[in-house]
Amino acid sequence: MAADAVRTSVLSKSWRYLWHGRLNFEFRDLDHGFNVDFLDKTLQRYLDQNLSLQKLFVDIHYDVEFIDFELLDKWIPVLIMNMGVRSFNLIFHESNIVFLLPLVVFQSQSLVELHLQGFDLSTLKSTENVRLNNLQTLRLHGVFITDEIFEKIISSCPLIENLNLLRCIGLTSITLRKHHNIKDFGCSVDDETIIEIEDPHTLESFHIENYCPYWFFPHKNMHFPHLKSLKLRGVQLPAETFVNFSSFFPCLNELIINNCDGFKELRLLSSSIKRLILKMGLKNRIKAFIDTPNILYFEYSGRDLPSIKFTTTSNEWASHITVWYKRSDDDATSWFLMLNNLLKALSQSHISLNLNLFHSMYQKLRINDSYGGFYKPVVVEHLQLLSCFSSSSDPLWCFNPAIVNCFLRVCRPRYIHIDTYGDVRPKCNFAEYMSKLIPDETGCFWLHDLVEVSTEVWKMKAKEWRCLKGTILHALCCEKLSIDMERAVKQVYLVKF
Repeated sequence: MAADAVRTSVLSKSWRYLWHGRLNFEFRDLDHGFNVDFLDKTLQRYLDQNLSLQKLFVDIHYDVEFIDFELLDKWIPVLIMNMGVRSFNLIFHESNIVFLLPLVVFQSQSLVELHLQGFDLSTLKSTENVRLNNLQTLRLHGVFITDEIFEKIISSCPLIENLNLLRCIGLTSITLRKHHNIKDFGCSVDDETIIEIEDPHTLESFHIENYCPYWFFPHKNMHFPHLKSLKLRGVQLPAETFVNFSSFFPCLNELIINNCDGFKELRLLSSSIKRLILKMGLKNRIKAFIDTPNILYFEYSGRDLPSIKFTTTSNEWASHITVWYKRSDDDATSWFLMLNNLLKALSQSHISLNLNLFHSMYQKLRINDSYGGFYKPVVVEHLQLLSCFSSSSDPLWCFNPAIVNCFLRVCRPRYIHIDTYGDVRPKCNFAEYMSKLIPDETGCFWLHDLVEVSTEVWKMKAKEWRCLKGTILHALCCEKLSIDMERAVKQVYLVKF
């Protein structure tokens, strides 16, 4: 509200003084427009009152032709030299910025954090004297930079702790030598980029994407004794990646593998991992043998169901599974059998199951109950069905009795959450859909082991659960079950059993 008042010049004098006396100044053109007058006058007030800035954050989305580079050229030296800015963040979302940063940015003894995005740093002369002796955090995103210039910058930062390089064009070699304080390292680079970390013993977080780190896995001389978080995205992982994994990372708490190739089987043994996330995207089905005694959270998302064997002694942990179902009717029984096996492997955890369904798959969906191998339905805390439908289909098709019958054959959800995306309204109310679930109780094998069921519905306007009285059939047919519909693209339904 204060920011709005400053822009409209209606803020009281006392509030205006406090507003301009802050140690941080943030300017986003999406909030202000590139208002040169506002930016210039605000910074001038800081200077006139002899105030020091702790942090400057400027975020520009506008095209280059709308940016007043003369204003930036005027204020950047003042901010660095006279106002003692310690955190300097200048972000341009438009690439190919031709503005040359004043050299003072790279010669500041006060800077501890530097974040640059969208600049061409290749024009920085290699003969220029770079001094960033107190810099602890360096983030370069979408910049043009040569290996020589990067080496010059990074070698002038002996105290660097956090280094993040995202889509830096022209950078083919990243070498960290004599950087004994580095804790967090992240980069998104081309496959041919060479990365060398002379001393990885201080690293606590390592995040890399779009890279083939054969130097990294496995390497008998590499040891990360203090690494707590490892995030890999789009990385080629050899089959032997996870051999002796715990010896490489004895203190690893978090492992995230996102759309990585090179392995079809994952054998992971680690007593330190507490958070494990596998995002396989469109990758093929994997087999995973996971022995993590102290796991607290496990997440899997992918096109295909994985085959997982889980070993843990953890008493309280959660699992979150997201999969897509888009198969022929002939595959229904085997697919739900795999889902049943997966849920069984995770049955010690509090399970959340998200299923993305496509309209074309429900027409003749059936499970052959004589097909062997099904376990007793597994308790699931949350079952979310995401209905993907065309404008000609009914958004509530995913609550078709055949579909519900299949899912309740393999799991017992405490909460059912239905998301529907589309531009049409349901052809009938929610209660009518629910009433179709029990056309013949003897033919619904999901009812076989039910003794007592209570049903509640979430009332959007009252923001509370309403208990429905009576028999199962009466509860499911009760007109009070119909949920008020909003005229929105996304429709949400919540049912609790």
